[in-house]
Order: sequence, then C-alpha cells, then structure tokens
Amino acid sequence: AGGWAPERDLPVDEKLHRTRNEAYDNDHERDALAAALFAFDDHEAQFERIAAKTPAELERGEVIARVLSGETSVEAVVEELTDEDESEQESTEHDPRELTAEEKKIKRLEARIDRLESHVEDLNDTIERKDDRVEELESELSEARRQERKEARERREVTRLERENERLKRELSDAESENEELDAKLERLKELWKLDHSNFADVAEQKQDLVPVKPVEQFTTDAIEAADEAYGIAAGDVVYLRDASGAGRSTARLLADMEPRVVLREGGLSEQADRLLFENEVPVGPAEEATIREIDELAVTKESDVEAVIDDWERRAEERRRERKAKELDRLISEHRARDSDGG
Repeated sequence: AGGWAPERDLPVDEKLHRTRNEAYDNDHERDALAAALFAFDDHEAQFERIAAKTPAELERGEVIARVLSGETSVEAVVEELTDEDESEQESTEHDPRELTAEEKKIKRLEARIDRLESHVEDLNDTIERKDDRVEELESELSEARRQERKEARERREVTRLERENERLKRELSDAESENEELDAKLERLKELWKLDHSNFADVAEQKQDLVPVKPVEQFTTDAIEAADEAYGIAAGDVVYLRDASGAGRSTARLLADMEPRVVLREGGLSEQADRLLFENEVPVGPAEEATIREIDELAVTKESDVEAVIDDWERRAEERRRERKAKELDRLISEHRARDSDGG
C-alpha cells in the first residue's frame, strides 16, 4: 500500500481536468501532479478515517504515512507514536539539549515581540492620556474662543457707543453753533423790528435814520410770495428787487397790491411792469442810489436815501405825466383837425 498505480493509463483530458486548478511548468509535472491527485482521491476516505482516530497532539500526516506504509492499524501507530513522545519528553527533562540557531532566533524574536507588545501597551496608555489632555485643551480652547467672541462683541459695542457719543457731540456742537447764530440773528431781527416800529421807546437816536428793506431775489410771483412768507411784505415797506428783469403785468400787479413805499431795483424793468407800477403810483428807483446794508435775509438802508429815491421818482413821474398829457393833447388836436378837414 506504499505506492499507488492506476488501473489503466490516464487519458490526457482527465489529467488536464484534474490539474486545472494547480500550477505546473511542463507535461511531466502535470502527469506527476495528476497521479498524486488521483492517488489522493482513491485514499481520501481512508485519510478521513485515520484523521478521525488520530489524537490532536499527534501529527496527523505522520500517522497516515505509517498506516499506509506499514499496513498496520491506526491504533497501533497511535500507540507507537505516543510511546515515542513520552520517551523524548523524559529525555528532554533529564538532558536539556542545545537550541539550534533557528530556535534561538525564534526565542529572540518572541522576547522582542513581548517587549514590543509591552511598549505598545505603554504607547496606548500614553495615547489615552494625550487624548484626555487634547480633549481638555479643546474644551479650554472652546471656552477661550467663546470668551474672545464675547470680548469682541463688547469691543464692537464699545466702539459703536464711542462713535455714537462722538456723533452726539458733533450734533451738540453744531446745535450750539446754530443756537449762537440764531441768537445773533435774533438780536439783529430785534434791531430791525425796532427800526420798523419808530414809536418803540428805547430806539437809539443814531438808528432813527435807518429803515428795514425786504429783499426779493427775482421779480417773479414765486420769489415775491417766498419773501412775503419768510418775513412779510406790508404796505409802506421798502422792497429790494435783486433782479428786476422779466416781470409781466400779473407779477407787477401782485407787487403793486402790496402797496410798497418804494421799490429799489437791480437791473431794468420790463415795459409792462414799469407802466403798471407807474399807473399805481409805486415809486421805483435804482438800488445804487441807496446804501443797502444786508443782514442775512434782511437788510437796512438810510431813511434819507429812501426819501431821495422817492423824490427823484416823483420828479421823473411828474415829467412823465406832462409828457403823457402833451402826447394826449397832440392826439386830440390831431383828431380834431382831422374831423374839421373831413367836414370842410
């Protein structure tokens, strides 16, 4: 039973099929491998029975080899191998043998493995401690960041409040400056009001020659109404037209209805405006003939200058009336002569 021979020659296709999952280099290796595999197939059931009866501490391959080569029973081979192991063990206990180089290397490697495993355990402990420390530091970092964000919000709020404070300071300063300007303007307006009310008891003697002037930016309806709304234009006021050009009859009528004492003008009047103001006996004169001193929106001039302008206008108005009468008389004479000529 030590060798095995097939009952017939093995066909090539069977050899190929049986060795399909194995590696070989040539046909001889294939044939040998196929023979071995077929031999294993023939004895597979016997191998399983021997393995089932073989104790775990014995080499199963050794038991199978002795059973097949010696044609003995499994039990006999097991008993024989057990006796040999006990004999070797007794010999080893009483006479320690010298370790081979390979065994020494194995022992060194095992010792090294033990040291490495111990080192790994130490490293794992270190890693665990470091993980705990990292977690602690991350918690501290999170708290520090939270505190930093809180401080940043507080700094932004402080900055905002400082800016708001600066803005309020500027507004206060502007308001104080404006208040000072308004106080000064109020004082000037009081002086103008005193000038406009000659019976006011405490008007100084040196100011008796001054009269208020009501400036109007342009000789337009809008400008006249704006001036009237700002500081009022009443009958007997001195009106100062900064630009007298361009007014029509309706604008001139609006000004004439206010019954100003005199109109001081810059620039020339339109023919329509000049005629309407003349017909309504509103004195008009050049502004350069009066010394006008402006105070913000208001102004003053000398009473004597106003009277001089009015006197000059009255002289010119008288001449203008005489000229108109002369022209009217010439027209009537011409018409009369024309009728006489037609009747003759």
